[in-house]
Amino acid sequence: MKKPLKLSKENGCVVPCLADVPEGAGMIVIYVHGFESCKECMTAKVLFRRMPPEGIGVISYDQPGHGEAEARDEWIGIEACMDSLQAVENYAHEKYPEAEIVYFGSSFGAYVTGLYISSREHLGDKFFMRSAAVNMPWLLLGPPGSEPDPESLALLKKQGYLQPNLGVGDPVKVPEAMFQDLKEHDLFEEFNPDAFGKTACRMVHGEKDIVIDPKMASKFADKFGIPIVFMLGEGHSISLKPDSPDVVMDHAIAFFRGEDGGDKAE
Repeated sequence: MKKPLKLSKENGCVVPCLADVPEGAGMIVIYVHGFESCKECMTAKVLFRRMPPEGIGVISYDQPGHGEAEARDEWIGIEACMDSLQAVENYAHEKYPEAEIVYFGSSFGAYVTGLYISSREHLGDKFFMRSAAVNMPWLLLGPPGSEPDPESLALLKKQGYLQPNLGVGDPVKVPEAMFQDLKEHDLFEEFNPDAFGKTACRMVHGEKDIVIDPKMASKFADKFGIPIVFMLGEGHSISLKPDSPDVVMDHAIAFFRGEDGGDKAE
């Protein structure tokens, strides 16, 4: 059964969570949602439906600037996002010290988790990337060399934030500091899953994703030697076909259990 909980960060901000951890669970999945999403998103619901019956716990949480008001009270920023993930991981380890911790990151959540495991000591040793925003800065800054829109820049200077609408969920207030963060954090350059001990990775991506170009996902997978599954006919949400969300979960469960078998297309 899902239970709400609130975690406090060192800066006093709150991380609203939902948790369903079966008794005796040997593994806990930390779900990191995407941009304009929240801890109760469709993917989280499928995780909660599929994982606990398999004896795998799930903890989903709202990233800064997203979801519940308490999370929205904290400005989104890379360090703030990683601090929230660390707070959830610390809670999971303290509450369930015998359980293995693994990560499931969607879109922007995969970008955050990728930076997290590359820059901080962490406990998880498996990272599943769904529709990973491997080139996340492009979504808000444009491709390298893009010039900022003068009107948007003026508005940013005036009010201190912009509220872009990527069309994938509830618009998020993005402060000037976050735009600077994105300029400074290129996952293609910073990703190092073995920086603090080996972290195995897998990717699943929609072959018709118009938010994150599948060619960029393929390029990222090739660069870092990550097995990737392309879901044929699927977009960024990987939910156009009724069974697609469950197929993604099948891949994730097999990976977390060490039963998956590398590259293939669905």
